[in-house]
Amino acid sequence: MTAAAARGCGCALLLLFALALPGTGRAGAQRERGSLPRGASLAVEDHASDLLVSPDGAFACGFYAVSPTVFTFSVWFARSADRAVVWTAAASATARRAVHSQGSRLALDGRRGALVLTDYDGEVVWNSTAHDGAARARLRDTGNLAVEDARGAVLWQSFDHPTDTLLPAQRLGGAAGSGLVSTSRLLAAGHYGFRFSDYAMLSMVYDDGGEVSSIYWPNPYFSYWQNSRKIYNFSREAELDSSGHFLASDNATFDAADLGGAGVRRRLTLDTDGNLRLYSLDAGDQTWTVSWMAFSNPCIIHGVCGINALCLYTPSPACVCAPGHERADRSDWSRGCRPTFSNSTGGRDEKVKFVALPHTDFWGFDLNNSEFLSLDACEEQCTGEPSCVVFQYKQGKGECYPKSLMFNGRTFPGLPGTAYLKVPADFNVPELHVHQWQTDDGLAIQEDIAGCDAAAPEVVMLNVSSTAKMSSNQGKSLWFYFYGFLSAFFVIEVFVIAFGCWLFSKKGILSRPSELLAVEEGYRMITSHFRAYSYSELQSATRKFRTEIGHGGSGTVYKGVLDDDRTVAVKVLQDVSQSEEVFQAELSAIGRIYHMNLVRMWGFCSEGAHRILVYEYVHNGSLANVLFQSTGNSGRLLGWKQRFNIAVGVAKGLAYLHNECLEWIIHCDMKPENILLDDEMEPKITDFGLAKLLNRDGSDSGLSRIRGTRGYMAPEWVSSLPITEKVDVYSYGVVLLELMKGQRVSDWVVDGKEGLETDVRTVVKMIVDRSKRGDGGWVADLVDERLDGEFNHAQAKIFAQLAVSCLEEDRNKRPGMKNVVQTLISTDDESRDNEYPEI
Repeated sequence: MTAAAARGCGCALLLLFALALPGTGRAGAQRERGSLPRGASLAVEDHASDLLVSPDGAFACGFYAVSPTVFTFSVWFARSADRAVVWTAAASATARRAVHSQGSRLALDGRRGALVLTDYDGEVVWNSTAHDGAARARLRDTGNLAVEDARGAVLWQSFDHPTDTLLPAQRLGGAAGSGLVSTSRLLAAGHYGFRFSDYAMLSMVYDDGGEVSSIYWPNPYFSYWQNSRKIYNFSREAELDSSGHFLASDNATFDAADLGGAGVRRRLTLDTDGNLRLYSLDAGDQTWTVSWMAFSNPCIIHGVCGINALCLYTPSPACVCAPGHERADRSDWSRGCRPTFSNSTGGRDEKVKFVALPHTDFWGFDLNNSEFLSLDACEEQCTGEPSCVVFQYKQGKGECYPKSLMFNGRTFPGLPGTAYLKVPADFNVPELHVHQWQTDDGLAIQEDIAGCDAAAPEVVMLNVSSTAKMSSNQGKSLWFYFYGFLSAFFVIEVFVIAFGCWLFSKKGILSRPSELLAVEEGYRMITSHFRAYSYSELQSATRKFRTEIGHGGSGTVYKGVLDDDRTVAVKVLQDVSQSEEVFQAELSAIGRIYHMNLVRMWGFCSEGAHRILVYEYVHNGSLANVLFQSTGNSGRLLGWKQRFNIAVGVAKGLAYLHNECLEWIIHCDMKPENILLDDEMEPKITDFGLAKLLNRDGSDSGLSRIRGTRGYMAPEWVSSLPITEKVDVYSYGVVLLELMKGQRVSDWVVDGKEGLETDVRTVVKMIVDRSKRGDGGWVADLVDERLDGEFNHAQAKIFAQLAVSCLEEDRNKRPGMKNVVQTLISTDDESRDNEYPEI
């Protein structure tokens, strides 16, 4: 598939996903309110019909469906094909929160006169400023949501609190001094900002919320006057007018390609990939086209490939790991790469060598910089500095830049200087992991760079050098290759674009070449992390489903190896009754869930009658296999510290599913078999979301027949009570007890009698009775005898108390998983200095 074709398919898939969500298609009869009076509210259940609409009908405001069960309170373009969101209610630009599809409300509070957004449990997620004189909330023709008094004066407005989009007539900087913040693929705030710097210069900034923060627009290599900017001005304002002209108080300015178009609707959005784009709405087909963008080469944007990685522009962007490094996350380049060698290089007694990367730059993180140094002197500086991981050297003035971090890496022909990566002297740099432009001794390989263009492998020209010296003839034919290479790519790109446009115009998918810009390569680099597989691909990966590694009520799991050498677990589902569209819509939301204690879903197959899920493969198998065998896998017995870490990890994973992730999920079958252990014995919950995919969520009429697994079922499964996240809390309580004892509860001996699968109450009663006697020995009786007394008494006591609390018959008395996590972590902190006290 060509690059243009891939972009077109991306557009089509995004549109199909949008149409599959409830409320994202055209609603039937709508109650279009002109305003929301004080004391009135909007309910999430009525999201498709109860909306605030601007007088001209261009904008709508209400609950916006991100997925079938996740909503935001937002303002969007009502007439665009994709309902582009321009504002979302958030406590701050960097603290965004969605709400549930049941019970959430937006009200203009009658007592305080503030807009208040509450979640399903009544928790206040967001509120505007309170004003005694507030009479109504109204959506204006500009897209501005305003709280007004009785005379129409504005008391509060969304224009003062932008999220990722600036509209004409909206001022950036304004009264609140705020800027734009990108939206991540998980709906939270992203790492990119568009705001005024401390010097009052309008800038685009990468900020990971930790130690890494850098300006990448305007050009950070230039001074403010080279960028035609003014600094230390005091107005700090910027505005986009309706004609497509942008002007800021520091002299930052640009114009839309269709400048002056009468009546054209526009928006300026800081997109997920960190690129700032000005969009124009076509009045005919109601689609957006890019009329200006800050970067045509996404490699210039900071952080696109993460730490220890480089962005190549060939001329499509591609991320690659630096030599001696490997992907940290196969689905997300922003997480960068990790070294395959020890990070302890740099001591004066350690021997190191340097790998040369011509025409490569890692921006920022200079330890120092010098001019008129020889290459040997620059190398010596980095060798003797333990924190130096790479240095850049530019001939001519002999510029030397030792660096403490490899970040914002990029490489393309003509980029001055060479980066020298420090590695141990005995480290063998794998040749096929070095990606570089061709020089005299160049070698061409073909590599599939996942996450950048999974459909079409890139042909990358590379040069391998493991010496600290540059050969004297390194650049003698640079310009020959430079012009020859670009000429060849120019011809290929012309053919690709022409063929792609012809192909998709024939199919009616793309009507104009300009639409290709909106889904250009930089955007796909960030978002392509989850894909659909064909049935034949999975047949090949599993060798026709030969190696079965698990079987349960929801389906059978097989081991497989994908074309990119990833080992995966392939689950063939049974009893799936949804249509293909609903199934894919549910999966698209679940596939975006990411947490270290949840098994990652790589993709799915929905082809004919086949419904298959593709997960990461977790090598150490299930907790049940390790915990309940006499010696565990490979003769390993879980120590107390490992058991405690597993309990914390599982609690964190469940808390994320219940409270934080994009698609709120009740697991419904929490048990040791559904807790997998990775190489570091870190727990990963699997099979989350299956209750939803198999029509087993709380809204399904057939839910009452789903009982989970005997011994882990909450009492409400056999009653008429609605199923909530507290069924998982109950099951977690059983898992806690089994982690302590190393046995299934059904195998416990209580008062000389073996327990019953359906009678966890007997165990709970025993724990409560013994704890009341004041005899400290009751805790030791609950701990696995195979540990020979090596356990943390305080932590074991908390385990028992938490388990009892989680196993309350009244679900309202059970704690939430967030509280469980906090309790466990606080216990860990208190007992860190005394891991195994006397009992």
